[in-house]
Amino acid sequence: MKINNIIRIMGVPAMLAMMTGCSSDYLDLAPETVISADEVCSSTTAAQLAVNGIASSMNTQYQGTNYNQYNGESYLNTLFNDALGQDYISGLQIGSFGPGALTGEDWNNDNYVLNTLPWGYCYNIINQANGVIEGIDEAEGTDSEKNFVKAEALTFRAFGYYKVLMWYAPRWEDAENGDVYVAPLRLVQSSDPCPLSTMGEILDQIYADLDTAIECFQASEEKRAYKWLPDLSIAQGVYARVALLRHDWPTAQKMAHDARQGYTIMSNDTYLSGFFEDNDDFMWVSSDNEEDIYYWSFGSHYSVNGSYTKNWGVGAGAIDYEFYKQLDPNDIRRQCYLTPDKVKVLPSSWNPGKIKEEAFWNPYLVDQTSNVNVAFGPFNRATAEANQAKDPNYDGTWGTYNVALRYGMYYESQVFKGDAAAMVDKDNDDYSAYYYVPSKNGDVLISPGRYAKMTCTPFGAQYKFWSKPPFGTSYYPYMRASEMCLAEAEAAYENGDIATAKACLTEINGKRIPGYTCTSSSTALRDEIRLCRRIELWGEGHSWSDFKRWNLSIERKAWKANDPTSGNWMDDCACVLSPSDMNGFTLRLPYSEYAFNKAIDINLLPYNKK
Repeated sequence: MKINNIIRIMGVPAMLAMMTGCSSDYLDLAPETVISADEVCSSTTAAQLAVNGIASSMNTQYQGTNYNQYNGESYLNTLFNDALGQDYISGLQIGSFGPGALTGEDWNNDNYVLNTLPWGYCYNIINQANGVIEGIDEAEGTDSEKNFVKAEALTFRAFGYYKVLMWYAPRWEDAENGDVYVAPLRLVQSSDPCPLSTMGEILDQIYADLDTAIECFQASEEKRAYKWLPDLSIAQGVYARVALLRHDWPTAQKMAHDARQGYTIMSNDTYLSGFFEDNDDFMWVSSDNEEDIYYWSFGSHYSVNGSYTKNWGVGAGAIDYEFYKQLDPNDIRRQCYLTPDKVKVLPSSWNPGKIKEEAFWNPYLVDQTSNVNVAFGPFNRATAEANQAKDPNYDGTWGTYNVALRYGMYYESQVFKGDAAAMVDKDNDDYSAYYYVPSKNGDVLISPGRYAKMTCTPFGAQYKFWSKPPFGTSYYPYMRASEMCLAEAEAAYENGDIATAKACLTEINGKRIPGYTCTSSSTALRDEIRLCRRIELWGEGHSWSDFKRWNLSIERKAWKANDPTSGNWMDDCACVLSPSDMNGFTLRLPYSEYAFNKAIDINLLPYNKK
């Protein structure tokens, strides 16, 4: 076993016990199974192992949650920020939880699993961090080591509370200047009753933790061993995120700027390399070690070549078409999505049905009831003619199936810039195939003696995220320099520092859009920064929380037969959510928390006072 596995596994057992059952949370943990602060911090070496365990809890197989495939940060980011937001369509989220999760119908249930999962995750991180913070000052080791470990733990605790506020607190402008009650503020490792604290009190604690963490990092000579651990840049990056949430624009601008020093905004080639390998833009990542996560990895579920993507037939995520149409036609990021305009980039021989863009709204070629699947309908003329003989309303058009298949092949051969060899599985040399399963007698001949059969390929299917065999592992980015650049741009705009806002925006769009020049001003500049943030960070866990703090409605337009002006959502999921819906985009405090924690007065929560 590799050494990093050994040191990470030591921090996992208590965490796994904390996550037993989807209707319970970390407070169900029996006290005798908690690793005490004295045990954790007998030495700085032991304390670092405990910190490694916190990092491991962000990317592991949570076997006891009664909901398979839950793996921590990437799962929650995808299904709670991306899928609940405007720009990302997740077939897996829809299939797992149903349309009510998207339309807001299910969210008023305190025992709803989507209210409980993030809560347990956040407080698990907080509880583990508290154990380290309590004991580190007395640990055996050098001051430099103590400072570094303490800074890591404080950063983790701040991060955990940031996520609590992001999901369970109202947006700042609805928070009565921070006086609304939202969650318990636990600063010691304990399951004792703890009353609700206000949003302002929790924010003040986060600021204090991060101020101390930054001081301790700066006072230490130690360096993090792996990118899945925090360091000074991550503390500053978390600070920037929290400051954006609080609309503390000066702090957000400074921290975002400071956090990204020493990193590089990724090139276009890197952007089109599949996001499965580390690079100089990635500041904080998950481990890509297959022994840590196996088949519950982000890539197995949400990469275009993931095993579950093909086997379950729900797609690997698709872009909202209304959003896509707002992008500059020359933006290289548009290449990452299967949209009607891709018909024009394929050789004519790869479009044997001679379909045009409007075919993406043909009800005989697209299955609206199954994730708006474009790999549907006839894939040859004979089948189309046979179907037409049975249904005189069918015009005989065929071939979105073929175009969906061929665009994947086109992307792999003409667009993809990553290391394709890294994805070759010695037991399955077709692992890298997009949304299709090669076979000796499939539907479409793709090379001599080689056929392929398509699985569900949604309208707008993404090609941004790839993964490595055999378990779909990758470096999922928790934080990127590009995110910090866009945070700096947004904060600078709100501060009236227009020159910096434009410079930061140009730093990214100047790479992604050939010939780009920033000419926007006033609110148009703000909107352009937001648009860039939405496409640059698409699928990385920011959509819902961004729309929440921007106080914007979410509108999901349904796909309509023969209507090219319509969207690409299934009817059941199409809706408009105003900023006041879903308790103001706020998850409810889980029943399991206040049933156990008798110090909580739920009547203090803002949605119970309305």
